[in-house]
Amino acid sequence: MTSSASGTGSLEMLRAWIYVTGVLPLFEDLVRYDGETQAAIAGRKLVVQFEVRHGPVAHLDIDAGAIRYGPGSHPRPDVRLRFRTPQRLNRMFGGEQVRPGLRKGFRHLRFLMGGFPTLAGRLSYFLEGEGSHAVEADDKKQRFLVGLRLRALLGGTAVVASHDDWLSDVAEHTPAGKLHMKVLPDGPEGTLEKAVHNGKQEFVASFDGVIDHPNVVMEFTSLDAAWRIVNGEASFGEAASLGDIRLAGNILLADQLNIFMRRLVSVMGF
Repeated sequence: MTSSASGTGSLEMLRAWIYVTGVLPLFEDLVRYDGETQAAIAGRKLVVQFEVRHGPVAHLDIDAGAIRYGPGSHPRPDVRLRFRTPQRLNRMFGGEQVRPGLRKGFRHLRFLMGGFPTLAGRLSYFLEGEGSHAVEADDKKQRFLVGLRLRALLGGTAVVASHDDWLSDVAEHTPAGKLHMKVLPDGPEGTLEKAVHNGKQEFVASFDGVIDHPNVVMEFTSLDAAWRIVNGEASFGEAASLGDIRLAGNILLADQLNIFMRRLVSVMGF
């Protein structure tokens, strides 16, 4: 991004980065939980690549009933979906009927016109539709939804910290370190880290592997407490005053990362 993120065009590009690198990874969790998503990809083996001109590129590898997200270009994608502008990609994720440029993969057109819209619709259903409500009676569903929102929050925050020119000074002055966010007693959990390699800063969200030596730990005392926060029913400040959040470690790092989280919510509504 080269222009100020306060402009409409830059905001659209920021949203495109969030969708491609912060939202597409959620399909990994979605297909493990949702039967309709599993049915939509049954028997499919293909790699679908998303490309925004002068913007983000990522791919979904669909195989054996699973979906794996990969950042950047795939060496041999079966389908290449090319979006001339970030607005077109954002409209597609917003539920509009948008046909991107198909650079490769015409033989998969039937799936792209039917199967993939089903996947996008199911994700929207759980993130903001009827499937995102009434979780109290179903512990399995509540855990899935909290994990989905937590992944969207951490992944989207990493994108904002990396690509929002409006907050570039904040990103520059954020200390290097790792935030570990966990729902007690046994997850879900994830991390958000600022690392500096050869003088270049990088913000990365992670949800796999062993979490070593976090600089700040944020613990939600229960699934119910986490749900109220990630669903927007309570702010982090309100939750802290009620004892629903425990925070320990580098408070400066936590405060800086919270700036990016608030920006994510203002840009995307989650």
